[in-house]
Amino acid sequence: MLTNYNGQPTLTTIIIQFRLALSFLTTLPAGSFSSEVPEEILGRTQAWFPLVGLLLGLILFLSTCFFKLFLSPAICAALVLLLHFFITGGFHLDGLADTADGLMSGKLEREKIFSIMKDSYLGSMGATALTILLLLKYSALTTIISDTPLVLVIFPVLGRYAIVQLTFSSTYARVEGGLGAIFTNHCGQRELLSAALISLASGFLFAGFKGLLSCLAITLYVVTIRYAAQRRLGGVTGDILGYACESSEALVLIILAATI
Repeated sequence: MLTNYNGQPTLTTIIIQFRLALSFLTTLPAGSFSSEVPEEILGRTQAWFPLVGLLLGLILFLSTCFFKLFLSPAICAALVLLLHFFITGGFHLDGLADTADGLMSGKLEREKIFSIMKDSYLGSMGATALTILLLLKYSALTTIISDTPLVLVIFPVLGRYAIVQLTFSSTYARVEGGLGAIFTNHCGQRELLSAALISLASGFLFAGFKGLLSCLAITLYVVTIRYAAQRRLGGVTGDILGYACESSEALVLIILAATI
């Protein structure tokens, strides 16, 4: 019961947090909850975002092993992207497109950028960004699947770790608040440490040195995103968190493909 959340044993608390993270980040069944989730509790589920990414990565890897029995690496890569889309519901792709539309529409005022990012229509910059992102992922996946498919497990892990690092180090940009504010307001050192340990362990276990290199690259990349968002918007939004996840996944895949 969420109403008794704070008084539950540690293991039960972790299970509830993981189920909430799974429900928030994916379309996978996570069970039902008896009441509305308090913002603080939802924000703290970030500790397990990379663990959700690990589950997603394992599903994609096992599916790839099955696809490879019948299909070429190129078709397998397309199916992996399709499966990734269905499991995540394309949740963060929308953020990437909105961020591209807002930040690449010229030197506009801050409030005008927010208005563009909140618009439900897909602009030319957003469509271009989505196309390039999917092409990069597809090309890298084709190479990885041909040689060492096991390492693809880590790209969803580090994509979700990027969210946690960014929420920990950033403030929320919109005065009126939003979904992203739940995570920027409730990401403490415990959440960041848990997410970092899961990410590092997963990176080393499934990709060795390449996994650790990917972890370092994502850490530095998120610092860059934070600096740019702070300078242009005064903080991050939910769309920028989605952008960070998707672009970090692509970066990890490129690194893995380049170091095979």
